[in-house]
Amino acid sequence: MSNRNSKYEPLQNFLKFQKTKSIKMTFLEVEDILGFTLPKSAYEHEAWWDKSDSHTQSFAWKNAHFIAKPNLKKKVEFVKHIED
Repeated sequence: MSNRNSKYEPLQNFLKFQKTKSIKMTFLEVEDILGFTLPKSAYEHEAWWDKSDSHTQSFAWKNAHFIAKPNLKKKVEFVKHIED
């Protein structure tokens, strides 16, 4: 599955080059990588961060082999996840 031409591709590329098994970031740090403000739903709904195939943004971390564990206090932890 490709994330090419997605506005979330910069986040995917950032995560792909991480050497650690997890990385904690503020929502502002994610926005700095993306170059735009996250939608209001990212700040209000944990479901925005899930790994659903129906969410365009989730392809960014899914394609980089991470899952997102949000804290709606404006933080998210991306955890390396390799599916069998």
